[in-house]
Amino acid sequence: MVLPISTDARAPSPGSLPAVISGSNWRYRVPVRVAGPLVWSTATGRRRSFAVDARRAVRGSPYLVLGAEHIPARGACLVLCNHYTRPGLGAWWIALSVTGVVAAHRASDAPAEMPWVMTAGWRFPKGDWRHRVITPLTRWAFARVALTYGFVTMPPMPPDPNEVGERTLAVLHTVRLAQRLATEGGLLGLVPEGRDTGRLLGEPPEGVGDFVALLVATGMPVLPVGISEEERRLRLSFGALFVPAIPPRHAGRDRAVIDQVMAAIAAQLPGNNTEPGSCYYNG
Repeated sequence: MVLPISTDARAPSPGSLPAVISGSNWRYRVPVRVAGPLVWSTATGRRRSFAVDARRAVRGSPYLVLGAEHIPARGACLVLCNHYTRPGLGAWWIALSVTGVVAAHRASDAPAEMPWVMTAGWRFPKGDWRHRVITPLTRWAFARVALTYGFVTMPPMPPDPNEVGERTLAVLHTVRLAQRLATEGGLLGLVPEGRDTGRLLGEPPEGVGDFVALLVATGMPVLPVGISEEERRLRLSFGALFVPAIPPRHAGRDRAVIDQVMAAIAAQLPGNNTEPGSCYYNG
């Protein structure tokens, strides 16, 4: 069931949000059974199933899943989650864990692949040596990964005025992809913050609300996911599908939409979740 959401929804301010959970020391590594074939595929330009790799990668890792009944067995949806990371838990585990769990709950005849909108590279200050070395290396590597899995790369945050054209093309590419997935009953993944924030939930950059509105307009309802840790387990909490209320006038639309989205994600984080029942997930 897809629920409407009120335009009165307000995302919590970053200052009111909890910091990254301390005391968690489990290191989430991509296993050799996935990393090896992935390196070979990126080097040779061969496509791979991210849903299959994600389920293999998370197998055996400690997971706590809540609200699994909200994952649609069939039909299209836009999966939006928070950018939760820490030392030992890299950003790639956001996509791996969410995709692995969602794929496990899809019907056998429904699309389980979930392309993600990912950063095109790691950004560093222009005077930093990493800007000259690490940034171009990650741009090359991430482009290969995106080609392998059918992901969309977006210029890294914070926005660079010199990348307006590249960002516009990436947005158009994503909207076209969303239109196709909406027709096919597919999935699309996106992390609104777009970067590490050092908190469970950060402030998305300006324009993300407008971006989400474009994707929702293609016919994709939102599946909110809150990612955190609980008792040294990665905790994934899924909320009910909903369609954000999109104001007809452009003025204020960005903030109105992103407030609804971030409030829905925040409701799935520790201290806010009231969903009955849970299950442990081990792939």
